[in-house]
Amino acid sequence: MKIRLSILFLMIVLGTTTRSFAQSDSLKIEKRKSPLGIKGYIGGVYENATVAPDHTKSFGVQAAVILKNHIEVGFYNLAYTNNNYRERLIFPNIFQMNYKHAGFVLGYRTNLEKDYEFNVESKVGFGEVKWAQVETGDAFLVDKFSILQLQISVDYLLANFLALNAFVGYRWMKQLEITGLENEDFNGVYFGLAVKVGKF
Repeated sequence: MKIRLSILFLMIVLGTTTRSFAQSDSLKIEKRKSPLGIKGYIGGVYENATVAPDHTKSFGVQAAVILKNHIEVGFYNLAYTNNNYRERLIFPNIFQMNYKHAGFVLGYRTNLEKDYEFNVESKVGFGEVKWAQVETGDAFLVDKFSILQLQISVDYLLANFLALNAFVGYRWMKQLEITGLENEDFNGVYFGLAVKVGKF
C-alpha cells in the first residue's frame, strides 16, 4: 500500500513539474515571437529646394506608419508661400510665384538600435504653381504639375518619442506649362530638416 501511494505521489510530482516546464517554455517562445511592430510619427518639415535661378524655402508636414520596424508608408504636404520669388512677366506689372505639392511617402528604415538610424525614401506628389500680381494679390496664371522626389535621411533620437531628421535628395517635376517657368527650373537637389513626434 505504501509503495502504491509513493508511486502515485511520484507521478503527481512529475506531472506538475512537466507542466511547469511546458508553461515556461511556451512563455519563452511567446517572448521570442516578434510583435507586429506598428509604429509611426507626425512631423513638421522645412525644405530648401532649387527653383532656378533661386532657392525656395517650403514648410509643411509629413506623417507615416512604420510597419515591421522597416517599411514606411505615409503622406506629406509642402508649400512655398514667401514673397521673394518675383518676376516682371508683363511690363510694368510684377508677379509673385508660389507653389505647393502633396503626395505619398514610401521608404525603408533601419532599426533604431542606437540613437540614430538611416532612411531611404521616395515621394510621389501633385501640386500647383501660381503667379499672383504683387499689387492686388490676384492670381494671374495657375498650372498643375506632378513631382517625384528621392531622398536619404538620418534620424537622431532626442527622446523615446522625439526625433530630429536631416535629409537630402533630388527631385523631378513634370507636366508644368506656365509662363516664366519650366519643369527644369524645379529639378535639382533639395535638403532640409524635420522634427518628428511618435513611436520609433
